[in-house]
This record gives sequence, C-alpha cells and structure tokens, in this order.
Amino acid sequence: MDEKNMNGVETSEEMIIPLPLTEDELAGLREEALTMEGSADLIRRLLPEINIIPNVKDTLIPIIPGITLYSYLRFFNAFPSVPAVDIYVNGKRVASDLKYRFFTDYYKTFPGYYRIQVFEAGTTQTPLLVTFISLIGYRIYTAAITGTGEEAGLELINDSIRPLPRRSSFLRFVQLSATAPVMDAYLDDSLVLAEIDFREVSRYLTTSPGSHNLKMRDYISGGVLVEEPDVNLDGGSAYTVYVIGDMNDRVGLQILVVQEGITFLNF
Repeated sequence: MDEKNMNGVETSEEMIIPLPLTEDELAGLREEALTMEGSADLIRRLLPEINIIPNVKDTLIPIIPGITLYSYLRFFNAFPSVPAVDIYVNGKRVASDLKYRFFTDYYKTFPGYYRIQVFEAGTTQTPLLVTFISLIGYRIYTAAITGTGEEAGLELINDSIRPLPRRSSFLRFVQLSATAPVMDAYLDDSLVLAEIDFREVSRYLTTSPGSHNLKMRDYISGGVLVEEPDVNLDGGSAYTVYVIGDMNDRVGLQILVVQEGITFLNF
C-alpha cells in the first residue's frame, strides 16, 4: 500500500460513507444540490467555499481500532412502494438498487452531520426522501427507510453495543409498518410486549438460544397479524424483529428477524 494510505492502516479515503458536514456547511446546503453525479457543477457554483461533498479528498484520517472515534451505519429498505432505491449521503451514492426488505452492509462513519437522499433506483430527479442525521461515536446504527405511498421517512435506530453473554440471546421489536394496528408480541405463545405502535423501538428482551415461535397479534382483537413459526436465535447474539409492509396492499404485513452488528463488528 502506498504512503498516502499510511502503510497499511485503513483511512477515511477507503470508507464508503463520506466525511461529515460541518454545521456551517449543513446550514448552507441547498435543496437544489441533489446528487454528486448529477449536480457537481451546481454544488460548486452554489457553495464555492465548500470542498467537502462527497469527501475531503486531501484529508486522510487513519482508522485505528481502540483509538479513532467512529461508528457503524447500515441502511434498511422498509419502503414497499417502489421496487428498489438508491441512497446518497452528502451527495455520494452509497447504495444502488437496494430492494425492499434488504439491508446494506454496516459502513464505518465518523461523528457528525450527514445529508441523506433516497431516490427510486435509477433516478436522480425527484427524491423520495431528503433528510439530515447526526451521528455520534462508538455507536451502531440502522437507518430504515419507511412509509407507504409517497410518504417516505427515515428512522435512525440505535443497535445494541452491550456485551452479550454466550448463554443468552437479545431480542427486540421495531414496528415500521405505517398501516398496521397497535400490536402485541408473543414468543412461544407468551406475551412479551404489549401495545407496540408505529415507529416504536422496544427494549431488549433476554431469551434462550434455539428455535422459537413468534406471533404478532392485534392488540384489540387478539387476531394473529403475522407469524414466524421457527425463529432460530444464536447464543451471544442480538436480534431485531422488524415489522414491515403495507396491510392495504398485496405486500401485506411481514416480519424480518435480523442479527445485529454487535455480534460480528469490532471497534
């Protein structure tokens, strides 16, 4: 590896996510500056004093475990209204053709402000979503694209960073279906959480590793909304049960049980 890459140490130049915006750059960023691919000249014209989109090319920050302050961020497409999306961070495309129900890998990020834009895959003209997030160090995040119809939103969810005992599994529930009723969660036919509403992120439950039956029931009627009869949980792992979909569409209501990054990521 050449000298600019600091003799084998990973640097900011190799990261998928660009460097964060400063507060001044955040305040000056205009809606017209959409993506780096389509608007590079426009960005330079609107913001001649800023050279940080999508990255500060002449700044290399070494990423040294245990020393450099960074976090992890992944994106989750829980928006059923289009087949797939492209995601831009500070003008840089970081995910292409991310299909409904799919996740990106976890990407390293530095603390700071980020502008998130989501487009239907293959387009750059009319965003489904434009928003800003602020990240802090030593965190693991999942950014979920949610909503139905033309109403897309972004939910920034903190994943677990707690040490995990090998004899136990952690499990929580995140309700991301805008059309679903308030619901209760049952694990092996025992009520474990009640009155879970849209955008709610539950606490973590500690359970035993192995196979479990999972049901989500309507809080009012008690009827089963969706069931996963064979959920396999590993010891020493954290999982999130994501409730997604549109009950008013053929997609229907779905659940995904997904392992979180604390199981395999390192700081």
